[in-house]
Amino acid sequence: MKFVNDNFCKEVLQRLVRINSCQPVGNEKEVVDAILAYFPKDIEKEVIDHKNGRQSLIIKINGRKNEGGVAFVGHTDTVAYGDMARWTFAPLEAQEHNGYIYGRGTADMKSGDTAMIATALEILETGKTPEEPIYFCFTADEEVGGLGALALADAKCLETVREYFIAEPTNEDIGLCEKGALWLRIKTTGLLSHGSRPEVGVNAVEKTMEFYERFKQLVDRSLVDKYLGSTTMAITKFNGGVMTNVIPAYAEMEIDMRTLTNIDHEKVIADAKTLAQTMADEKKGLSFEIEVINNRPAVATDENHPFIERVAGICRDNDFKVNKKGLFFYTDASQIIPKCKAPFTIMGPGDDLMAHQTDERVEISSMTRMAKVYFDYLMKYYM
Repeated sequence: MKFVNDNFCKEVLQRLVRINSCQPVGNEKEVVDAILAYFPKDIEKEVIDHKNGRQSLIIKINGRKNEGGVAFVGHTDTVAYGDMARWTFAPLEAQEHNGYIYGRGTADMKSGDTAMIATALEILETGKTPEEPIYFCFTADEEVGGLGALALADAKCLETVREYFIAEPTNEDIGLCEKGALWLRIKTTGLLSHGSRPEVGVNAVEKTMEFYERFKQLVDRSLVDKYLGSTTMAITKFNGGVMTNVIPAYAEMEIDMRTLTNIDHEKVIADAKTLAQTMADEKKGLSFEIEVINNRPAVATDENHPFIERVAGICRDNDFKVNKKGLFFYTDASQIIPKCKAPFTIMGPGDDLMAHQTDERVEISSMTRMAKVYFDYLMKYYM
């Protein structure tokens, strides 16, 4: 195959990794330019400009029909690489070692982008016209606010897409679902007093802790999903107090919730605000401010959905051991699927445990294997 091979995938990945697209700057426009350089000038495309050097890209291979089709989605931003001195291989050099490429974004998820590029070019190389359109979507800002995914969810050209591949790293397994994420910031204001006279003040630290304990009781965490476990809650940031001998008048806490599909985020937010008002009514001088800093619902495709069975069949044809699983982190699916209502799988090259790690890496052959699955799926069901 001209494009679905180790040499081509290695060359593409190294080119993409050497572009610094770390958050918070992003710089995804440069990645978009690099991707487009591989395609014919007349390829149908839509470049979505988010300003400040941030872009998303939709490449379309037209079908005999203009509606329906399948979309592949990958993000082009990465997290920051942290302390450069801790890396064995420099994070932006994309060095090859023992069959792996090392660097920031190799697993999460420029390897997935690479597999998509190789697949698209291989389809174009056949010279055949698919029955329905095929879209290859490269999004900006997945790691923070989801600018690209939100733009895709509103893109008119994708309104009739019937199924989605999210090319995030899954160790080449079939991802059926992902947990939702609800992050809350609780700002508590009390009354300052001397440490020897706590009854005169309102201890914002203690009241924040009380809020958390009472809030936990309002969220149903009893359901256990076979793929995702249960809904979890954790305090991930806490600040409060000024001196040992001063009753604190202000505290701030952040809560990271990872939710199953049975959790209604809007109800959780409403319950948090109601609890805050209840506690304020109980104690004069106490007030809370509830801020939502991330809100992505859990999404899932039934393990027996025909789409999943078709994907599993292609995997077997490629001698994959079919393994279905859930993902504990969120992807662009969390912002696309609730609006598009289409079946999806999260399935891509690389180990998801490598995401955001020092010495992040991906096996070169994993990209080729995954691109072959994508290509075979398209040839069997769309060509």
